Amino acid sequence: MMMPMAPIVQEPRPSEVTNLGGGVVPTGVSDVHLGLTPEGGEPILTGLGPLKSHNKLLIKQKLQTCEMLTGCEQENRFTVTGAEGEILYWAKENSGCCDRFACGNIRSFDMSITDQTTNEVMRLFRPLTCQGCCCSALYPHCTQAMTVSVAGETVGTVRERATWWNPVYHVFDSVGNQLLKIRGPSCHFSLCDDVNFQVVDTDRVEVALIAKKWMGCFKETLTDADNFVIDFNEGLLLETKVLILSATFLIDMMYFEMNN
Repeated sequence: MMMPMAPIVQEPRPSEVTNLGGGVVPTGVSDVHLGLTPEGGEPILTGLGPLKSHNKLLIKQKLQTCEMLTGCEQENRFTVTGAEGEILYWAKENSGCCDRFACGNIRSFDMSITDQTTNEVMRLFRPLTCQGCCCSALYPHCTQAMTVSVAGETVGTVRERATWWNPVYHVFDSVGNQLLKIRGPSCHFSLCDDVNFQVVDTDRVEVALIAKKWMGCFKETLTDADNFVIDFNEGLLLETKVLILSATFLIDMMYFEMNN
């Protein structure tokens, strides 16, 4: 009899083999974008399978002692969990020390998102681009953007839309068709309350909600570690979920990352 899967509570090192507690890890995936078994059965435990089967994600940024003690910005690390707290993915920023020191939250970086077996399932790339009203007026040539890739293939782009008040992002597929619009509040800081970003499709129907959670006065004041919750509507395409999850990291970097 197959034993129930034990939850993984610690990020494994790349050289370690993760014990899935009896979970089946297939040797091949017929469609990495769908994350299905070769027979088209239930979502698997690796790849994009967990994202397909969860309609609520919690993104938690790890507090880093060195950053808290010295004030020197470190590469960001996150855990992505399900509604019950089970770890689905780890996300790690890759950027240069000089970029973090000199460029702050407009720095260039790429982010690797790995599953429970430490295999990379998504990669995000954000180029260095100046930020401000004057730059935004040159849309789309001088606004913030992030490219999203799965298995080395681009699945879409998240791009800041120039506005004078509310933050707005347009989300495009791999061939440049707009899929989504993300709109945030005019004030990015809300005392003792969450900051919500609405995600709507091209028909202006809300399909998801990204909420930056209030973490308390101590953490909000002394650290830039942020927690987000994403609520997806039922029946969303997996590609759409991938792009919304990716957009959350760009939102965090632009509006909630301190410039030390």
